[in-house]
Amino acid sequence: MSNFKNVYQKFIHLSIASEALSEFPRLEPIEQRILNLLSCNWLNKKSITVVETMNMTDEISTSTVFRYLKTLRLKGYIALVIDEVDNRVKYVSSTKQTEKYFDRLGRLVTEATK
Repeated sequence: MSNFKNVYQKFIHLSIASEALSEFPRLEPIEQRILNLLSCNWLNKKSITVVETMNMTDEISTSTVFRYLKTLRLKGYIALVIDEVDNRVKYVSSTKQTEKYFDRLGRLVTEATK
């Protein structure tokens, strides 16, 4: 049996345990999913608009994504940046808090492999 299962289970355990002690605002499962999907774009240095974000998955309705984008912004996980040319276009960007949050998760992955 692969050791990867154990690493993943240990990561989940550490993640749940550290969430209770976290200084970060608690994320709902849908917020986590949206943030994870956004992180794929940010990792590849791709700018993503609010409209593109709303349509990036078929599993969550566009109105639900929009509603959770508002809560993610209020919790400090995302910022909306207005396009320099067209004021109607807004890009979803990460914040320092988001970078710290992903850093914490990365540390948990590293810890789980030990």
